[in-house]
Formats: sequence, C-alpha cells, structure tokens
Amino acid sequence: APDELPKAWRLGNRPNLKQMHHHACRDRVSAADVAGRLVEEVRKHPLLTRGARAAGATVHRLPRSPRDLGDDASFRFAVLGPEAASESGKPSAAARRFLDETTGPARPRANRNAVVLAVPSRDGLAGARAAARELLGWEAVEAQLRGQTAEPAQRVRLGRNLREARRRLPDAVRQAWAVVVAVNRSNQSKAFRLKANDGPLFAQVEADERSRISRKPMNPEALLPDGPYALWREGESSRRVAELADAFARYPHLPRLLKPEVVRETVLNAVLEGVLVARRRRPDGTFQTFWREEVTPEAVRDPGLEAVLPERAALERLAERLLAPGELPGLWPESGEGVPLPEVLAYFEGGKTVPVPRGGWEEPVAIPGCPEEAVRSAVERAVAEGTVWLTSGPASVWKEEIPFGVLNEVAVLRPPPSPVEPADLAAATLPAAWSAEGATNGAKLLAALSQRRGTALPWGVVREGIRHAVQANWLEIASGRLDVPSDQAGTVSLRPKPDVAGESAPAAPLAAAGTELDDFQAQELFDAMEELLKAAAGHELTFRVGVRLAENTPAGTRTRVDDLLAHIHPDLKSD
Repeated sequence: APDELPKAWRLGNRPNLKQMHHHACRDRVSAADVAGRLVEEVRKHPLLTRGARAAGATVHRLPRSPRDLGDDASFRFAVLGPEAASESGKPSAAARRFLDETTGPARPRANRNAVVLAVPSRDGLAGARAAARELLGWEAVEAQLRGQTAEPAQRVRLGRNLREARRRLPDAVRQAWAVVVAVNRSNQSKAFRLKANDGPLFAQVEADERSRISRKPMNPEALLPDGPYALWREGESSRRVAELADAFARYPHLPRLLKPEVVRETVLNAVLEGVLVARRRRPDGTFQTFWREEVTPEAVRDPGLEAVLPERAALERLAERLLAPGELPGLWPESGEGVPLPEVLAYFEGGKTVPVPRGGWEEPVAIPGCPEEAVRSAVERAVAEGTVWLTSGPASVWKEEIPFGVLNEVAVLRPPPSPVEPADLAAATLPAAWSAEGATNGAKLLAALSQRRGTALPWGVVREGIRHAVQANWLEIASGRLDVPSDQAGTVSLRPKPDVAGESAPAAPLAAAGTELDDFQAQELFDAMEELLKAAAGHELTFRVGVRLAENTPAGTRTRVDDLLAHIHPDLKSD
C-alpha cells in the first residue's frame, strides 16, 4: 500500500521526518482533531485561571452557554472557547451573549458588572491552532514509526520535536487568550487586549485598570448618599446591606468587586466609625441596633441586616464604652471636666450634628437618637464598669451600682478618678484615719482621702487602693469583705500586715523617712536611682518630693521651674 513505510530509511529521495510531518499535518490531522486538542489544552491549562478562586472569583472554564454562569452578585471569571474569539474594540457575538443573556435573549442578565470574560484574539487563535496541528502531526509520525525499524538519530530527533511541540502549544494558548470582554461604565460590551505575558492570566486581568476590579474595602464614607457611588434613592434613610452589595454587581458605573463581602466589610467599618447605624429586625418586630461597636456575627449573617443613616436612626441601646471621655465628638468639654447628665441626654435627642476636625477643616457628623431610658441605662453600666465617675450632690459613685435617686438632673459624669496608691493610705499620710493601735476601716480611709483631695471620692477607687495594698502585703483585712457597697465601707476593718518574723509592722507601714536635699544631693539621688530600684525589687518604692526656692527668687525663674516640674507631676510645684 502507498501509505506503508519501508523497513529502513536511508539518504536519498525517500521521505525524511520533516516530510512525514508535513504529510501527517496535511493528510492525517483534521480540523476537528485540532479543535478538540485545543479545547483539551484550554480546559487543563493552569495559567488561565490560577489565583482567581483564591481571590474570590467564581471560575467558569469553557462554559457551554450563558446559563452556566448564573446571575447573582458573585464575581464571575469565565474563560470562553475559540468560538468567542474577539479583537480589541470588537467583542464577538458569542462573547456578548454571555454578558447580555442568562437562559436566552428573553431573559437578560441583571448583574452584568459581575462578569469578566477571557477570550482568544483571532490572530492568537490562529497561532494556537497551528501549534496544535504541529503537535498532532508529530504524534502521527510517532504512531507511524511505532514498531518500525528506524535509525537511532531519527528517534532522537523525533523525541526532540515532540517535546518542543508539546512545550509550544501551552505557550501559544496562553498568548492567544489575551482579550478581555466586559461591560464598561456605560454598560456597553467592550473588548480590550492585554499585553503579551506568560504569567497567570487572571492576575494580569485584575491588574489592568480597564477591568475595574477591586478586592479591598472601600472608604466607609463612599457608601453615604453624597458619596461618589450614588447608592441611595431620594428620601431613603435605610438600605439592606445585601442590596448595597448587589448594586456593585448590577450597575457598571460602580467598581467591579471580587467579593460581595467587601461591601459588607465596608458597612461594618462604617458602623464602627459611626458613619452608619446597623439595624436588624428581631422575630418580635423590635430592632437590634449597632453604632460605633462590633456587629454581632448573628446579625452579620442576617440577610435583612440594614444600614441606616445616623441622622434618621433611633438606637435601641447605647454601648456604655461610648460614654468614656474622648469617645464621642462634642460630648465632653475640652477642659476635661465633667458633663452634666441633662447634656448627655440632649446629645442623643436626635437631629444633632457636631463638627469634627478633618485636617484643617470641620465636617458635621450626625448623632443618632436614643431613648432617654436607654441612655440612662448606658450611664448606669458605664459607672458600674468604671468607664465614668458619677457625682450627684454629696453622692460619688464609681465601679458600683448607682443608688436609687442619684441619677438625677444634678448628676454629672466625670472622668475616672485618679487611682489611690498604697502609700496614700499610710498612717503618716492619713493620720486621722488610723487609731493609736494601728487600725482603720474603709469608711475612715474614704473620709480622710476625700478631705485630703478636696472632693467626695467614690468608695470604688478607695476599695481598689486597699486591694492593691493587700496584694502588695502592706495591709491585711482584719474583718469584713472588700466587695461591699459604699454604705458598708465601715465594715471593712484593716491593719498593717505583720512582717515575716511575726512581729507587727509599724503603725505607719506606708510611711517613708524623709529629709531635705540640696541640689548636689538630689543629683546624687538621681545617680543612685538604678541601684535603689534593684535593692527594692519586688516592693513598691515611692518618693515624696518637695521643691523649695529661696524667698528672693525672681518670679520669672520660679515660673520656669514650675513649668519644668509640671512635666514630672501636675501637683509638683516650688514653695
């Protein structure tokens, strides 16, 4: 038969490997064979989709019809087959169908902005087909020679040609699939060609600004009605978070988001910053709200979770943490003094805006409304947890429940009181609180410390100071318990802690010896500070310092000295 090969090859006019390959490509490799091999290569080529799933995309490799893509808000990256080949500026009809339709022309795609297609260029496709035909031709030659006697050199050349053809086909496919088809900002199907690249296709698509792909959370203020995305309809005060996410898949003027979760993360950040309020309807019809706090996982998973504009929102509760000084703009005076309870209630009446500095200019920020009962409840929790200190007439409350009737119109929220150090409780510091036998109780210490500081201290701060002194082995509780309310502070009896030898500590266990130092001796004390701290390791070391200037010291010098001392401690001044 004419197709049979001789048993051996020799130089002359008989066919060689190139001739055999030429005839195989022409006579033995059909167009259907080439198309099948090309599709097989596209189906398994790793670089066409590598990294897409990890980035958050739903990947479709060689989908048969637009139906395979679905039509939800998920970002979809589809690698289409040779039939969708396009040119820059000229998307093919086959590619446009995937952007325009779902199940057919009568069912148009709603989420067009969520679909990005990768298709071959026409010239690139021709090159890929040639590479496929070349490989198939060499495989046909290999099949012809199988079982035949051939020269060793021919076998080597055939193997080299097969390896080279198998290497070229994947490269040709990667270079061919270099056209991106998607809708532009005007919702028109557009095609653009990528630069030659042998890396992962999706990474190149994502990096190209024409793709308009984003994976990072946005600036929370971009979601507001006056933001750049125009996500709110006229008169709207709330929108479902899921609807906001869907908008980015539906409307091409918006960025193309890899993950719908990006919108949810942006909303949650907006709630933390106070830009939005999150609201969730409970089964009983009431609302659970979140503002300047973490939204609970259960609420985040709720498909009905809403984003509400603060100026139109009504909080059902207020996080007690927000009442701390400096947490809310414009609530506390800049002087650091207290804020009266009526002003706190008025702050949350609704419709209030406060100016917030924004790098040289001020921006009005809306404060949501909150029922008076909820604000009072937040104050009670904040006082009990030590976030704020409450005074009301003679009453002073911190880190305990507010007694009935104390949370009234004369109540004032104050920053937490300065802590009471163990040394502040010493008999030498508070002689009026200690008996001659070296005993005292919580009520006496509270009264003496309040008189010394010139204000009615809360029992909570004294109780904390006593606890620290007990833990430092300076004091011990003779009877009673520390965790009692202020009206039972007198039941907490205290005495100095006996030393390890069993002897009683001195009546003034927290006092320290003192003397006057001149400037040279003060310098020597400073130089010895490191050794002093090492010697007292494990025990609290406190210095009581006074600074005295000569009576004839000029006023300017005294002022400069006092300014320097104020940097060390606000109460340290020259006599």
